[in-house]
Amino acid sequence: MKQTVITFKEFRPEFRDLAGGKGSMLARMVQEGYPVPDGFIIFPAAFQNERLTEAAVEEIRACLTKMRKREVSSRFAVRSSALSEDSARASYAGEFETVLGVKTDEEILDAVHTVFQKRVKAYSLAQGMDESYQLSVVVQLMVQPEISGVLFTADPITGSRQNMAGNYVHGLGEQLVSGEANPYEFILIRPSGSYRGPAEFKKYSRKLYRYAASLERKQGLPLDLEWAVADKKLVLLQARPITTLFPGTWTSMRSMTH
Repeated sequence: MKQTVITFKEFRPEFRDLAGGKGSMLARMVQEGYPVPDGFIIFPAAFQNERLTEAAVEEIRACLTKMRKREVSSRFAVRSSALSEDSARASYAGEFETVLGVKTDEEILDAVHTVFQKRVKAYSLAQGMDESYQLSVVVQLMVQPEISGVLFTADPITGSRQNMAGNYVHGLGEQLVSGEANPYEFILIRPSGSYRGPAEFKKYSRKLYRYAASLERKQGLPLDLEWAVADKKLVLLQARPITTLFPGTWTSMRSMTH
């Protein structure tokens, strides 16, 4: 029987092609000890005729039960992880449906179907992708952040690696993505990671710099990190290649990291 669901902690390298960029990266970060909220990945084989199979539903329920034993009042985020997403050459980040704050099994299963069916299908057709286009879905414990932000380990426009540039908002990061709130900006200066920005975030800045520099070194290319501060602790929510860099800059920057 095909594997349909796997937790971040149980993930193995041979599943990388089934998990998509987001799922693979989150699982790897968890296993390497980065502070990432726990979760699991639902593979394309879990779906038949755009619906979850009964076997997959049972696996999902089992995963949720285990996670709730550790986090009784858990809420979850459900996001797509397309098999071609978050690669260095092509990223569709932000184009897919994301459902936040779901709690019960039924809400989570509905959210999984929403993510799978609506935005991805529409976007695939708009981009001229064929019907074999596949994706996985990530279900992850959702933190309640005091601060949410992003960090670029290189300037996404110029490709400069002199500094890491970030910004953040208070509360959920969706305010940052949507432009609902004006972000606070900061800079982490290489090679020491010294901080220049609002005083309230300074106490978290050194850890963020260490995590970002470590992930960038392991990936061998500039990264776009999503992060949050929840319960006075810094957590990482995603790391993906900066795909806005034009090819010449990306190639030259990649050679600098090896």
